[in-house]
Order: sequence, then structure tokens, then C-alpha cells
Amino acid sequence: MIYISEGLLYVCFAILSGALLLRLVPVDRRPSVHAPNALLLACAIAIPILSYAPIHQLALLFVKDFDMTYGAVLKSILLDINTGKAWVWTAIGSAGLAFLLGLKSFRNDKHTPKVALFITFLLIIWLGYASHASSLYGFRGLITHASHFLAVSVWIGILLVISWFSKDNANWQTFLRWFSPVAVASVLVTLIAGLVLMSFTTPDYINAWMLPYGQMLLMKHLLIAPLLLFAYSNGFLYKKLAIRNPAFNPKRWLQAESLIALLVLSATGVLGQQTPPHSVKETLQTVSPSPLFTGLYKGSFSPDVSLQFTLHMESILMLAAAALMAGGLLWMYRADRLIPAFIMGILTAVFGYFGLMFSIA
Repeated sequence: MIYISEGLLYVCFAILSGALLLRLVPVDRRPSVHAPNALLLACAIAIPILSYAPIHQLALLFVKDFDMTYGAVLKSILLDINTGKAWVWTAIGSAGLAFLLGLKSFRNDKHTPKVALFITFLLIIWLGYASHASSLYGFRGLITHASHFLAVSVWIGILLVISWFSKDNANWQTFLRWFSPVAVASVLVTLIAGLVLMSFTTPDYINAWMLPYGQMLLMKHLLIAPLLLFAYSNGFLYKKLAIRNPAFNPKRWLQAESLIALLVLSATGVLGQQTPPHSVKETLQTVSPSPLFTGLYKGSFSPDVSLQFTLHMESILMLAAAALMAGGLLWMYRADRLIPAFIMGILTAVFGYFGLMFSIA
């Protein structure tokens, strides 16, 4: 349940970021967009509720371990622990954001969306303050985590809102002309900040695949591959296709890209509620290895094992199949065949996963 709440929390941030940013873009530089105010208000209200789930779980754990009342434990968490302090500020900021979004003048006012966007970015910073990286590495961890999630929210948020709430097909080329560099910059920030976060939380990346956290991190990274392929197609191949086929509709392709982006956000949500393996051997003393890993690993498992890559015929075939599916996705985009392209995108990640897992020894 806590994984679902964390995934929904990230989706709420993405929708708010995307909708508020698009409010600031001139109407002649984007399609007509109408994200319902009720949806934005629901996202603002949901943020403190969804972010309370890990606090509730922690409180229940302390109640059991220390034989204290729930109220006493909750008070201690909110006053003494970074996660609790961040939630207090999140609740206050979300209340202010909900108030702004509930104003009738919000729809037509030019400045209120700017204030709402500023509050949303503050909420992202407080989310970073509550992260594992911030608790372990202080200001460096906070900035890295907040930068990573801010870039993801901007990129995926605009993508979600424009693909599902645009009302016409006007100004697509103009929109992609500015959104493509924004997406590229966001991807670069996401990748750089993600690598820094991995150096904080998962320094032994390959051996971490033995753990549930490492398996989910690997899946997230593999899902980014088809997401980037769709982003490349929509950002750089669309112009050529639009000239050749004026009836080509990029909206449904952006929707397919957004669905894969939601899978990436879901994986990120799961990772946010798992303990990072700073030392894989030590973590294996208290955490069971991933059933996915033990089911696919051919060697004899022990907590002291050190994984290495050894290419076998089956791993080479799987990786070749992943590359073939990636090429097929681009080919299907040129042929304007959405469903096969989407399936090939998912299979790119699936074959890539088995190719990597079959190659470890």
C-alpha cells in the first residue's frame, strides 16, 4: 500500500508542475490545454495525505518496538526526525497551494499560477529534505535529490498534461520547438543527479541486484530506455513525419510516452520506500535477497558473493533482441503504428533485463 501512495504522490507533483508551467506558456506556443482545476486541487490536497503514509508506518513500528502510544510517537517523529519536520512544512505548503487553486480568480489571473508553481517547487525541496540522501549527506543530499525530482517533474509533468489534456492539434510544431530542449535539459539533470544519488545510496550497483532495491533500480533504468526512444521520436522525428504526412497526430504518441513515464514514476515511488543498500553484504544480513534474482541466478548464492559480467549465448541473444526491439520502435514510429511501437518499447526493457541477468556470474 505504501508503494502505491508514494507512486501517486509523484504523479500528483508531476501533474501540478506540468499544469502550472503550461499556464505560463503563451497560447500561441502550445495547443489549447485544459487541466481541470478540480484535478489540480485534488493533487494539492492529496500530497500531505499521501506523504503521511511512510510516517504512519514508521509510527506503528515505533509503537510496537518501544511500547509507546501512537500520539507520543507521532509527536516525536514530527518534531525530531527530518521526515516528520518535512511533512509539517509540506502540510502547511499544501494548504496554501490548495487555497490558491480554490480561488475563482485562479483561472484568469496571470500571477497566481506563478505563486502556485513556486509553492510546488518548495514542496519538492521539502520532499528532498525528507529523503535518504538528505538524512545521510545533509545539504548535498537534499540538493541532489530535489534537483533530480524537480527535473523529472518538469519533464514528465508537461508531457502528462499536454498529452492528456490538450483540446486541439494547433501549434504542435511550435510546442515541440521549445519543449524538446526543455526535455533534453531535464533528462541531463535527471541523469547527472541520478548518478550522484547512486553514489550516495547504491555505490555497489551490480551487487545490489541481489536485493529488491537493486532489482527495482535496474528495472527503472531499463524503462528509461524506451522512454528516451519515444522522447527522441516525438522531439526530433516528428517534424519530418509532419511534412510527409500532414494527418500525423503526435498527441497519441505523447500519450504512449507518458504511460511509460508513469511506469518510471511508479518504480521511483517503490525505491523511495525501500532502504538503499549502502553495503550490500551488510544489508543481506537483515534483508532477504530478491526472489527475481535467486530465480534467475545460476550460481550458488551466499551473502559474500560478488557478481561479475560473463556473456553467454543466451544473454547475447537477449541483448540483441532488446536492440532489435529498440530499432523496431523507431521504425514503427516512422510507419505511424502506435500499438506495435508501445509493445516494442516494453519488450526493449524486458529483453534488456533478461540479457543483463543472464550475463551475471
